[in-house]
Amino acid sequence: MAHRLDPLLRPRSIAIVGASAREGSVGNYTLGNLLAGGFTGELYPVNPRYESLRDLRCYGSLSDLPKTPELAIFCVADSRAEAVLDEVIACGIPAVSIMSTLYVDGDSQPPLKKRIHQKILDAGLVACGANCMGFYNMPAAVWACGFDTRLHEGPGPVALISHSGSGMSGILDCEARLRFSLAVSTGVEMAVTMDEYVDYALDMPETRVIGLFIETARNPDGLHRALRKANDKKIPVVAIKVGKTKKSAVLAVSHSGAIAGDDAAYEALFDQYGVQRVRDMDELSNALILHAEWGLVGPGGLVALHDSGGERQLLIDLADDEGIDVPDISAETKAELESVLDPELPAVNPLDGWSQGGPDYNAQMTKCLSLLMQDSAASVGALVHDRAPDS
Repeated sequence: MAHRLDPLLRPRSIAIVGASAREGSVGNYTLGNLLAGGFTGELYPVNPRYESLRDLRCYGSLSDLPKTPELAIFCVADSRAEAVLDEVIACGIPAVSIMSTLYVDGDSQPPLKKRIHQKILDAGLVACGANCMGFYNMPAAVWACGFDTRLHEGPGPVALISHSGSGMSGILDCEARLRFSLAVSTGVEMAVTMDEYVDYALDMPETRVIGLFIETARNPDGLHRALRKANDKKIPVVAIKVGKTKKSAVLAVSHSGAIAGDDAAYEALFDQYGVQRVRDMDELSNALILHAEWGLVGPGGLVALHDSGGERQLLIDLADDEGIDVPDISAETKAELESVLDPELPAVNPLDGWSQGGPDYNAQMTKCLSLLMQDSAASVGALVHDRAPDS
């Protein structure tokens, strides 16, 4: 079934307005990323200064294209953005992505950003941005980003929707353990709000977890619906919400025009839908890794196997701080562990499984973890080992 955002996020043809051969430019990165991602639709570089770019014919204007593209990506100076948008509307292009800030020195009133915004709304365009870093739809091979990026592997289970451009790229480009279905830097959300991207991601069969970097909910009712849909689909949502303090909230307004709102309201929203709130980018990436790898957690608690008695005790303290259940194991599991462990090691959870070592050490540890995981009280298992020297 078609989604409203398909022309934007899954276009069959793309025009790159301001495509360029100049290294380091947004026009160069955008064209290069689309090619690197393996986009199979029609690509139309648009720039009157070139006859061809990357073995593709380059066109002088949007009106010169052989067919109307579904998406136009703006890679032009802000002083040209309004004229390009007028041409987009005249050509009947349904979707745009604008990465620039839309600020012009000595601008007339109303300012450029407001003029662009109103024209997008009046024309009914689907728009990403402005003031963003673009987006990636990995299954569709659409890497619509105007900045340097790493070589991403095939589609994965993580969707990441961020009001912050660097909040997106800081995870997408720096956390190699994650593979993505969708990643979007939404910017000032002129025509598409965060909840709509979440809704789209939830319909992607690859998505198993959604990460959010939230400055504000510009469509609160839509966000409620999206989080309810995530609940219905049993897809976990992990969120950073900035703007808790007055100073941070003021900066959110200057960054993306966001009104951060009462933090208690967001806490209530997250509690209602079971959103896991995290404090920083490290916690966000770790939570996404865990949810991407695991299915839904069943009833029970945490069992853990260690090669250190002291670190086993540390885990107990940390679990207590977080309210995580570390259950006692059954008498049957205890008896089986005692038949495997060195005699001086107690058969308890968490389990210190290393004492004397020896040639059967690997088999012994494997058996211990297997027995712990089979215990009726186990829901999640952790293997906590120190690295050997030079390993």
